[in-house]
Amino acid sequence: MLLEAAHAVETTKLAEYVDRKEDPPIQVVRTHQHNTNSVLLQRARCLRTEVRKEMRKVKHSIEEKTKERWQAKRLHGQFPRNLDEKLVDIEQSYRRLKSGYIKGETESTIVASQDQANSTNYFKNKILKQEIESKCRLCKQHVETIDHLTSG
Repeated sequence: MLLEAAHAVETTKLAEYVDRKEDPPIQVVRTHQHNTNSVLLQRARCLRTEVRKEMRKVKHSIEEKTKERWQAKRLHGQFPRNLDEKLVDIEQSYRRLKSGYIKGETESTIVASQDQANSTNYFKNKILKQEIESKCRLCKQHVETIDHLTSG
């Protein structure tokens, strides 16, 4: 099936090339092509469409596996896990990255905060495995995370 699909993709690319060009030799080829069996070309176009659908499925599957591996990471997976909670506007969260107006250093600080990688008591206790209390240094009630510190 793979060989047949590759053949179909190349056949349709060649047919589209011939349809677009206006050179005299290509016009002869086009005339010959229209006089020959167009069923083969139709079959090739159908196979090409199937190949594109399968490629989209494979690409989606790879994206999902990558996201799952990212979320499974203890430290760096916190940000994507928080995005799934529907408390975050995803478009707004990524707008700053798409705009390109912030410096690399600023972006790395923001991403570190999103990943909860700043040096909080929680980070030291859970990630670095230090023998330290994970409670907030200020209120002494809640776990000292970036979310807790920024929530006021």
